[in-house]
Amino acid sequence: MMFLRACVAMLALSACAQMAIAQDQSVAPPTTYTYHPINFPNATNTFAYGINNMGEVVGGYTGAGCSQTECGFTEVKGVYTGFECSPFDETIAFDINNKDEIIGAYATNDDGTVVGMVYEGANSCNPVFDPSATNLTEAWGVNDSGVIVGYYTDSAGNFQGFRDVDGTYTTIACPDIADTRAFGINDVGTVVGDTSASTSGPFSGMMYKSGTCTSVNFPKAASTSAKGINKSGQISGWYTDSSGVTHGFVKTGSTFQSINYPGSTGTLAYHLNDSGQIPGYYSDSTGAVHGFIAIPKQ
Repeated sequence: MMFLRACVAMLALSACAQMAIAQDQSVAPPTTYTYHPINFPNATNTFAYGINNMGEVVGGYTGAGCSQTECGFTEVKGVYTGFECSPFDETIAFDINNKDEIIGAYATNDDGTVVGMVYEGANSCNPVFDPSATNLTEAWGVNDSGVIVGYYTDSAGNFQGFRDVDGTYTTIACPDIADTRAFGINDVGTVVGDTSASTSGPFSGMMYKSGTCTSVNFPKAASTSAKGINKSGQISGWYTDSSGVTHGFVKTGSTFQSINYPGSTGTLAYHLNDSGQIPGYYSDSTGAVHGFIAIPKQ
């Protein structure tokens, strides 16, 4: 796959030294979750990334008649609809807001360039490409005002986050750190993502607000990436433990909780909605990847 998505193939990162950034120390399991499977019919692998407040899910899948390396999909009340940005080689949907605006990325056939996109329907995709990017821009998060965040590679090969407001791009970068990626944004404009000294990690989760970066690191994790933030400030994402196993997480206030699909060998969590429902995917014992929604019990 052409997209630079950590843990897609193995759902695990090798254990490595944690970056020297202060992190919250509170770990507790305040919420019980039930897990609803998200599997595109007859797909080889399914990846769930975004869910809005109406429960509409977006992501990507392989196989099942997809003519590209990977295709995007929507799921609404059990009805799955696949789509492909035409005429490209790979399509994936990363987020959906409460106005049904879908964003993601596609890869071009000729030179492998990755372009962020807004899905327009009927396999038509409007490009999102930071003017400072070289060959990669990925659009990862969108709020209800239509503000898009993501990241691109600059001329030095480093990751830089961006905010796109009606075609005007602003760089999101944490000071004195080589690589910054933005993945999620809520309606008050708070951004989450990760930082690193290298594009290969390890990563430190971060929250970006009013030009200031604050660390969001699962306690004692080897690597953390924050993917989504909702209106109440809950943050979701994934982390890798000291054994190299990947787990989803949700952070409520200063309390972290692991998200693990039952029986999985690795779990990743992405954009939660305002009800605290968390989409993600996991790897089973055969190595196949399946999507899910973690639903908090009331």
